[in-house]
Amino acid sequence: MMTALQTGQRTLKKIRPAAFAPFKIAVVGCGPKGMYCLERLAYELARSRQQSEVHITIYEPAPFPGAGFVYHPRQPHHLRMNFASEFINVWPETVRRRDPQSFPTLVEWLGDKYPQHAHPRGFAPRAIVGEYLSAAFQKTLQLFPDFVSVTLVSEKVTGIQETGGRWLLEAKDRESVFDEVLLTTGHEGWRAASNSCLPSEQMIEKVFPVEQMLSPERIHPQSTVGIRGFALTFLDACFALTEGRGGKFRCEDRQWSYLPSGDEVQSIVPFSRTGHPMLAKPDHRYFQSNPKLEQIWEQGRLRMLKLKQPAAGLDFLTSIWPVILKTAEEALLTLVPDHQIGTQTPMVGLHHWFQDWSNRTFSPAETFQCLQQSYRIATGQQTPDEAWALGETFRQLYSALVRRISYGGLALTSWIDFQRHAQVMERLSFGPPAENTGRLIALIEAGLVNLNYLHADLVTDRNRLLLQFREKQIRVDRLINAVIPACDQFAENSLLEQLLSSGWIRRMLGAGGIAVDGAARPIQLEEQTTEGLAIIGRSTEGCVLGNDTLSRELHSCPDQWARSVCEQIAKREAR
Repeated sequence: MMTALQTGQRTLKKIRPAAFAPFKIAVVGCGPKGMYCLERLAYELARSRQQSEVHITIYEPAPFPGAGFVYHPRQPHHLRMNFASEFINVWPETVRRRDPQSFPTLVEWLGDKYPQHAHPRGFAPRAIVGEYLSAAFQKTLQLFPDFVSVTLVSEKVTGIQETGGRWLLEAKDRESVFDEVLLTTGHEGWRAASNSCLPSEQMIEKVFPVEQMLSPERIHPQSTVGIRGFALTFLDACFALTEGRGGKFRCEDRQWSYLPSGDEVQSIVPFSRTGHPMLAKPDHRYFQSNPKLEQIWEQGRLRMLKLKQPAAGLDFLTSIWPVILKTAEEALLTLVPDHQIGTQTPMVGLHHWFQDWSNRTFSPAETFQCLQQSYRIATGQQTPDEAWALGETFRQLYSALVRRISYGGLALTSWIDFQRHAQVMERLSFGPPAENTGRLIALIEAGLVNLNYLHADLVTDRNRLLLQFREKQIRVDRLINAVIPACDQFAENSLLEQLLSSGWIRRMLGAGGIAVDGAARPIQLEEQTTEGLAIIGRSTEGCVLGNDTLSRELHSCPDQWARSVCEQIAKREAR
């Protein structure tokens, strides 16, 4: 293999006599989703019988393609995954069966490189997962057949326009035209959410990269720091301001404590729209296998998949939600047979519990109690409750939910109900691993995290920042925005905004994400697709459910896209 290195780009060149003009493909953004698409394209091209050359240009400004910015291998190791290692595997079985040692799962790779992190049910540092993804990207480049050349351009694409059935991309001072463009821009780098209401001179607009945004030079030791947001990004900020400043966490008999270094901040004061905590994911290292429970999850998935599909789409409240409640009821009563869910039947009791949780305003003491109870249940120290039953059920049935709701499976009138329920379920189902909840509890008990202002308003008084709740107020020295942009909030003048304004893509009614078909082709009005363009990942959320995952089993978009590209090439050769 011949490899040419140039400033700002790298080229992997394989030479073969060309019978046709090269088919040119651009992949814009190459984090994990982009890499999955490249791996599938390499697989399909290697199986094809085509004769023309294929040129692939990858545009990725992050220094480690495959990992992107989110899994940057140089970020601090105290930033951990929220996804267990056993579920992360770059390589499909069609590839692994040939040579599993050359195409390892994350757990197998960890066993060789970082054995201390190799527990299948553990949560590895994101940086280490980034190393695995980056190595997989380099391996992926080697899988392309000899009629394919790959060029990596370490630049951001700033413009896109259609030109005579092809696509013109602009990046810095260069313009290039492509037959096929795949957009997998994900989080669009470390972008901040729009917060025009917050005072810019004292605000740190985003958390990442933490070593730059939350450095001691920007946030002095012993500062009082307000943090907008009380979810996963909040936790990353907490650990950066404590453990990242030399503090140490210890765990003895499943109880966490914090040993300060003296360089951390004095107080971290979160405030958010709802104030609801994110509950811990169960740590399955503390639970024995339960065949009856596994059967309940499988039956729940089958119930979901067998729902009759009306022409107008499924109604969430009358079709999908009862399946979730029924499965949660069976799971809870299997583990806690004498559990009393209110005075009603279990399904009605669970529904009322969910409504009460959703609408309740928690006091600081209640929030802390929720965190403690969630942690005890997640680590096997307490019997499961309603929150566990609903949260675990939603996780276990999520793959079936993706299949039923994606690509217009939900009725247009039902999207408001689904999104309202899913927003609450996000906090019950997809919270931090139990060990991170344990660390948060330790910081609260050490007095470093102050929950008294979760529902506070931010006010300014003579250039001072104050969090005010009822008759109480606290002054904060710095304000951190720990709210990331929503899936359907695109950066100003981004490629997606340009395509929306020019009419080449549209948002799906109700869902809000970009409307695409199974091969990731944007769907225009009258169900026509935009040729030569594909969009995969976060920006399609709603049309495609559950994009924020490293799982390769949840979606088939990369497979279908790769096959559709090979079909385009074959059609061109047949002309």
